[in-house]
Amino acid sequence: MAKLSIVLLHHPMHDKEGKIVATSLTAIDVHDISRTSATFGVSPVYIAHPSVVTRRLAETMHSFWSEGYGAVYNPNRKEALDHVRIVSDLDAVIHDIALMDGCEPQLVATSAKPGKDRITFKTFKEMLSVTKSPDKSGRYLLMLGTGWGMTDPLLKRAQYFLEPINGPTDYNHLSVRSACAIMLDRLLGQ
Repeated sequence: MAKLSIVLLHHPMHDKEGKIVATSLTAIDVHDISRTSATFGVSPVYIAHPSVVTRRLAETMHSFWSEGYGAVYNPNRKEALDHVRIVSDLDAVIHDIALMDGCEPQLVATSAKPGKDRITFKTFKEMLSVTKSPDKSGRYLLMLGTGWGMTDPLLKRAQYFLEPINGPTDYNHLSVRSACAIMLDRLLGQ
């Protein structure tokens, strides 16, 4: 089975006015995405933020739940957060995976917006089930954006672009943690 990792990106993102920004780190995103990833066997999970101060905050939170009192208080949370790595940006993630696997991952972009050249969940699920994928490692990196979505230069780095999650209404602005859970269930669920 192909390997799957996730990166939660905070820069470069669009804000609601279309400006390029670094979005805020949200503790609930870190906790819920790590728990969802642990449930579906996805590892590692990367939290990427360009701010040194924000990364230190994330590392403090991570340490509390994985090494501190929180690890004793809630071993399930510790187990989920054990697979989280905090980095500065997408390049740091690619570098880490290249060191781990011996080659770079294939990037899979996500967006709530429709567009052309999207792969379906069914197609991506089939790609994940193939034992011999196009790259040596068989690892795919699912790119999750925050704010009002990833910038075009970031999206263009991906080799694949996953179709959006659509419901029966026109409203389509899921939290990233909810979208992550739906995606992983569609790709890896029983």
